Amino acid sequence: MRVMIVDDERMATEELYDICTSHHAIREAVTFDNPADALVFIAQNSDVDIAFLDIEMPIMTGLDLAKRINTISGDTKIIFVTGFKEYAYDAYQVNAIGYILKPYDDDAVFNEIEKAQKMSDTIPKKEVSVKTFGYFDIFVNNKPVYFSSAKAKEFMALLVDRQGGAVSTEQAVSALWPDREYDETVQSLFRKMLKSLRSSLSDAGISDIFVDERNQRSIDVSKFTCDYYAFLENPRENVDTFHGEYMTGYSFAKPTTTKIRNKFYEIKGI
Repeated sequence: MRVMIVDDERMATEELYDICTSHHAIREAVTFDNPADALVFIAQNSDVDIAFLDIEMPIMTGLDLAKRINTISGDTKIIFVTGFKEYAYDAYQVNAIGYILKPYDDDAVFNEIEKAQKMSDTIPKKEVSVKTFGYFDIFVNNKPVYFSSAKAKEFMALLVDRQGGAVSTEQAVSALWPDREYDETVQSLFRKMLKSLRSSLSDAGISDIFVDERNQRSIDVSKFTCDYYAFLENPRENVDTFHGEYMTGYSFAKPTTTKIRNKFYEIKGI
């Protein structure tokens, strides 16, 4: 499990970090003293299983932070850590699963971790599949993902075509707006597109397939199945899934389309 700790008190953060990382179920723990930084992190890494949040913090309270986290990553379990009992009612109003009083008790922290683990184990896993032969679409439990921005959907198609390879902002702009200069205007369009993309993926509950690190975007290919990837892995077995078209309507897909067709013709003996 992946844990995030947000507390402006350094010693309290270090103590909770030590307790969490000593539990066998925790594979990683990250800490923040600024709630805004924590929000940026979880927007880019929605596979955070538990968020331990202090309540009284400058800039943004833990309660407000929890509301934002619930919007970005609905599967993240919120556990409040505080020195004040009076916030307990407010904590449960934002769907917190636990409330730990400082100073920390190892058993209390472990109990909350194990509670969160049991809850995660009972949540059905989302089945995500990507269709590239013909028109491009993403399905979650056989329902198509809705993209409010056509460019956001096209960008996801580009990332799928790259098979997990990183794409820089300049490369993405060149593919999505091939006739535009790489200036501030088109960069602004790209940022708006990214915001729309994150919103669409979050609404579908699959934010974790999108990776955004240091001006490099990619997808986590372990999070979904894909007809194109299956064809690459075993072209003879999957040859009949291809019907002549790949990501119809996207110009960047033409080289891949040619490659798939050539393999298709080779197998079929055409």
